[in-house]
Amino acid sequence: MNYKFYKEEIDGIITLGVMPEKKEYNILFRFGNYGWTSLKAQEIIDGVQESKEKPKGEEYVWANEDVTLYSNENGILLIDDISQRAGEKNPEKLNFGIGTDEFIVFMQEFKLFIEENS
Repeated sequence: MNYKFYKEEIDGIITLGVMPEKKEYNILFRFGNYGWTSLKAQEIIDGVQESKEKPKGEEYVWANEDVTLYSNENGILLIDDISQRAGEKNPEKLNFGIGTDEFIVFMQEFKLFIEENS
């Protein structure tokens, strides 16, 4: 999975986010917002770690206004909420699955980026 992190400041508001390098990872762009802290990133990492062996129905769920994350024994499922609200109905365009370990690496890298840029 290829992506770059970015920092943008407009009128004193700092936005931290993710810019995927391939179209199939575009849902990662939905992680960008102005409220990221390393504590928030760590809470997601911890929630995903704790849910690695939980069955469907007992998953860890995290969401912002643009994306919802589900984590259980099957891995990570990201739902593109903003596209869904815009009327997209194709599950292949709304959903993105990723392995738990790969997602944890991504979140650890994002957490480090947050710490370096906050």
